[in-house]
Amino acid sequence: MTRYRAPRLLQPGHPLHGQPVDVAVENGRIVSIGAASSGSKNEGDHLLSECWISPGWWDGQVDFRDPGTERAEGLAHGLKAAAQGGFTRVAPVASTRPCRDQPTEVMALLHRTSEAICGVLPLAALSAGCKGEQLTEAYALKRAGARAFSDDAPIERPELLRRALEYHQTTGLPVFSAALDPHFQPDGVMHEGAMSTSLGLPGHSGESELLRIGRELDILSYSGGHLHFPVITTAAGMEAIKAAKQNGHKVTCGTTVHHLCWTDADLDGFNSDMKLSPPLRSVEDRTALRAAVLAGDLDLVVSDHRPRTPEEHDVDFLVVKPGIAAVHAVGPALLGALTDHGASPEESMNALYKVMVAGPRKVFAASGSEMGLEEGGPAEFTVFSTTATGIPKSASKAPNTFYTEDTEHLLGRVIGVVTPRGSHWN
Repeated sequence: MTRYRAPRLLQPGHPLHGQPVDVAVENGRIVSIGAASSGSKNEGDHLLSECWISPGWWDGQVDFRDPGTERAEGLAHGLKAAAQGGFTRVAPVASTRPCRDQPTEVMALLHRTSEAICGVLPLAALSAGCKGEQLTEAYALKRAGARAFSDDAPIERPELLRRALEYHQTTGLPVFSAALDPHFQPDGVMHEGAMSTSLGLPGHSGESELLRIGRELDILSYSGGHLHFPVITTAAGMEAIKAAKQNGHKVTCGTTVHHLCWTDADLDGFNSDMKLSPPLRSVEDRTALRAAVLAGDLDLVVSDHRPRTPEEHDVDFLVVKPGIAAVHAVGPALLGALTDHGASPEESMNALYKVMVAGPRKVFAASGSEMGLEEGGPAEFTVFSTTATGIPKSASKAPNTFYTEDTEHLLGRVIGVVTPRGSHWN
């Protein structure tokens, strides 16, 4: 039996929330969780008095490019980087090659990751071949282990989205739709504003996001169901989703940690490390997103881990493949962004719990045993510090691992993770 001694518990609603606890684990399950004792240290004990412990963090969107372009990352490297970042489960996108549109592919993903410290939340393709034409076999994919349905792209045909929302109501799983109209300013490579004008680059305004959100919410109002927008980047888009929630629609949304840390001004000098899709937005948009995290209007914050190959990275800005490989740095980047916004330590910790623990579990329809730490339940938790600083050198092999110990907007440090399959310590 292993004991994790004296970390403070971050689990609102638990009678020991905010207090130092001792957690005893044996054979992948929690034997006991109680107030921290002052007893002698036993062999195998982990003394964590300067740390916090919370139910395991879940990342709602990563791309390990496996199968298809494993050379950019691959499952083994990606999952190790995720564990470094404090994640106990991640949701790999289904737009692999071949895409994950068959039950056998979902089962293969679960089998390949069955012994990894960091587990997976399999996303299944919404449409056959991710072509946006014919729905996949939802029940067979759910039985195989799928947790949500996404083509990792905007849904072009309104009829497909309508049928998907209606059909998936009975599965109890969400339909993902990218909040982006690709036909509005299709040549844009960064946010449309003063910086894009200064650099002479074609702009991509927030209107493309608002156009697609409006259409999707209209369809949701007609059909019912659970609609999820993985990445929202604008103040206007956030307001539209907030209004839909207030009107009783089942809609959830996330954003990336990058959109909470950076703005389009950070692309000055053709900084391709910050080229994203959807792009980094204005200071006003970033402020609105930070406020939405603190208010609980954003349901989750994702890494949107998008590794590049060297050939995709070391090229001219216009042809650089968008994305940042950052699954190892989300927690410190999130806390740093909220602190920069003026949030108190208590506000930041409550927000972290909402978007890294509670929100992802709501989106992915977590079972009772997955909801939090309890005696007899699985040992799946994240240990982190808000006083220690620094992030690990990422296990990712991608050249676009932007976040390092010298990066601004970082606060705190992930100490390690424990899951039923073992543990990882930074």
